[in-house]
Amino acid sequence: MSNITNQTIHKTIQEPRWDLGEFCEGFKDPKIDRVIKETQEKAKGFETRYKGKLARLKSAELKEAFDVMQDIMAPLYKLNQYSHLAYAVNTSGEAEKTLVDKLDSASTDISNTLLFFTLELGALEASIREAWCLDSTLEKYIYNIEQIAKKAPFKLSEKEEQLINIKDLTGSDAFRKLYAELTASFEFDMTIDGKKQQLNGSQVRALRLHKDPKVRQEAMQTFFATYEANKLPIGHIFNGVIKDYVSEKKVRGYTHPMQAMNLYNDLPDSVIELLHQKTNDSYDLVQRYYGIKKKVLKLPEFSLSDIYAPLPFAEKTISYPEAKEMVLEAFLGFSAEFSDIAKRMFDENRVDVPVVKGKRGGAFCSSSTPDMYPFVLLNYLGKSRDVSTLAHEFGHAIHAVFSAKQPLLNYHAILPLCETASVFCEMLLIDYRRQRETDPVNKAVLLMDTLEDMFATSHRQNMFSNFEHAMHTEMKQGWVSQEKLCELYHTQLKTMFGETVVIPEYYKWEWSGVPHFLDVPFYVHSYNFG
Repeated sequence: MSNITNQTIHKTIQEPRWDLGEFCEGFKDPKIDRVIKETQEKAKGFETRYKGKLARLKSAELKEAFDVMQDIMAPLYKLNQYSHLAYAVNTSGEAEKTLVDKLDSASTDISNTLLFFTLELGALEASIREAWCLDSTLEKYIYNIEQIAKKAPFKLSEKEEQLINIKDLTGSDAFRKLYAELTASFEFDMTIDGKKQQLNGSQVRALRLHKDPKVRQEAMQTFFATYEANKLPIGHIFNGVIKDYVSEKKVRGYTHPMQAMNLYNDLPDSVIELLHQKTNDSYDLVQRYYGIKKKVLKLPEFSLSDIYAPLPFAEKTISYPEAKEMVLEAFLGFSAEFSDIAKRMFDENRVDVPVVKGKRGGAFCSSSTPDMYPFVLLNYLGKSRDVSTLAHEFGHAIHAVFSAKQPLLNYHAILPLCETASVFCEMLLIDYRRQRETDPVNKAVLLMDTLEDMFATSHRQNMFSNFEHAMHTEMKQGWVSQEKLCELYHTQLKTMFGETVVIPEYYKWEWSGVPHFLDVPFYVHSYNFG
């Protein structure tokens, strides 16, 4: 390990990039057009064979229909994954955007052809579905049939559903892509250690862990000032995506904004309400902790830009090879199988590591079909929390590998279960590090990092979720100004941090930098669930 310097931020570009060669041989590979054409033809054949006939199928015939439909979609799922992975590391690339658009359009067309299947199953008499579910022949698809039935009351006609899918391509989906491309293009001018630099979002956010309070404050002020300067497009994007979501769910008959996600996650509304309530009631833990941290750091004023501040003697960087070794050993201490899966991810170059221009921020794990290993995107800068992020995303990867015994329709688990897997793997890393640390000071630092990671996963995400609910409720009434969104967000910050932490004026724009609000509405409480 070594002290963090200005240079370490930029050296990360030498870190590994993922290898997407198993998908195809590039954007112009004839395989892409061939898969699209074959899938379209098979989908039309499936429609001809089964549409209007599901009620008369025997259990074995319905099982075959499920099997065939999955076989039809699997090759296209893989190409879609390829296009979105390529786009994630180069959001400004014209070839990447063209391919994403091409495959998204083809997927919508094919999904619309196959749409009749779930609509028809959901509309059948309950006695028919119940008879199927009693037959062991359909064992691996019983859950799917039951979920289709639960969601059926909220489905529209086939033509209406098809129209929604088509208009989303140039509506909410287009807004999400615009947001990703816009924010990935942001560059931030900073002076660090006397040197002027131009950083991207991941690099600026990493400066929240800088030893100098002035640098931390300037970094976050600079970061949010850029979002505020772009408040016009960002405000329209949020209103466009969220209002589209609110309007559609109203037409479908949902009674509150979060109901659709709770139904998707197969969790009662009461469970999620209790999760929020209990977390809200424990905000005093966050406030007490940061009151202690203020005293430890001896700061006259403790600001939101200081909540991740390192102890004066704790500012170290962890190289990516060191991080790999720590994660592998932590997993091995629990299960050789966990470690073997992680090692294969590294060995097969399934991780994209460095911070580079045009790459989307944050981190994610991507999986498409049960027969293919996942891929992980990082923006690794050598912080302790970056190692935790690596363990977190590998938790998703291990979960995906274990899920490979499921058919494609059951392969992607509900979000709270996914985040339980990822948080569990973070805990394995924490236990590993605590067991091997002998220096009392370093133990204290590790404990501090652990508590702050927990607060970020639980209370901060809970605060995000409360804001999201308030935002959706407000947008039921019509257009919501950027200033109103800032007001709603500031209220949630005050509720969480109380009087312990000073909230700078510019932090009211933090909501505009959270892509989950757009990409997957009401996702964020899944972290807290985990």
